[in-house]
Amino acid sequence: MKNNGTHVKSRNLLVVLTIICISVIMLTENKVISVAPLRNAAGTLIVPFQTGLNRVGEALNGQRIGAKNARELADENEKLKKKVTQLEEQNTILEENTRELDDLRKLYQLDSDYSSYEKVAAEVIAKDPGNWYSTFTINKGSKDGIKKNMNVIADGGLAGIVTDVGRNWAKVRSIIDDDNNVSAMVLATTENCIVTGDLSLYAEGKLSLGQLKSDGQTSVGDRVVTSNISSRYLPGILIGYVDSIEEDSNHLTKNGYILPVVDFKRINHVFVILSLKENGDGSTTDDDLAAAKPAASQDAAAAGATTASPTPSSAPAPAEGEAGDTQGTDVATETENPDEGQGIPADDQGTGE
Repeated sequence: MKNNGTHVKSRNLLVVLTIICISVIMLTENKVISVAPLRNAAGTLIVPFQTGLNRVGEALNGQRIGAKNARELADENEKLKKKVTQLEEQNTILEENTRELDDLRKLYQLDSDYSSYEKVAAEVIAKDPGNWYSTFTINKGSKDGIKKNMNVIADGGLAGIVTDVGRNWAKVRSIIDDDNNVSAMVLATTENCIVTGDLSLYAEGKLSLGQLKSDGQTSVGDRVVTSNISSRYLPGILIGYVDSIEEDSNHLTKNGYILPVVDFKRINHVFVILSLKENGDGSTTDDDLAAAKPAASQDAAAAGATTASPTPSSAPAPAEGEAGDTQGTDVATETENPDEGQGIPADDQGTGE
């Protein structure tokens, strides 16, 4: 009996082992079919968690990259700001150098245009309050040969006249100043005229032009230069161009406006002509006497024997090339009356100098 029971247990164990072996063989031979359901089940459970973890990781990584990029962008922005500042400084220097070069070119051209005059270059170091250079100070003075009443040119033409001189500085009153009058001449017609300074008028970029002959032929665009009649301004210096002309109400003269060649909004460099139309005592220079007609000195000498102040009928003839209007008496006035107004004719005594 015992042997039969043992035999049954052994047979059952053999069956179980056989089943296990067969199952293992089946799993080995057909593992795709057996594993796929397990994979699907695992994927269903794991994928959502994995997706969430990936998103969290991506977010953290994005923040890390964003912070890094922000720092890099801030550094780059700071570098760009410094670069812009450097470029702006370089651009400012370049603009200043360009203006300086342009001024020097104009000075060179001006020196060539008036090569017959001895000149000294000067820099403007101060100006009066306001938008324009009606009066200004230059960095050259008596040690450089500059004297009162010397003519100052800039930008291709007449800028003004020296009114005060120190050892290393000089003051200049420009032709746009309210107190300034210049005896002038229209180059094309040789008509004498007066150019008058007017700061309010210069707001439009113009100067006043007066005392033109009513029957004169002056036209818009004609050049206006300094005249021989003036006792202080050397002849032939360009002042500007006629802008407009109209007849006065008296129908005897014409007036109008001119456009000055000098830009009185910005004057950096000038030339001072080291020649005086007159000497300091009011007498004319040798050059003035040579330019005057011989009859002028003869008439002046004859008039001096009878009177100290010539009348218009005894006035000497005007300088060569000038119209013989009433302004011609200025030459006699400055020659025979040196103590009155320092020989400055009425048309040039804007400030009583």
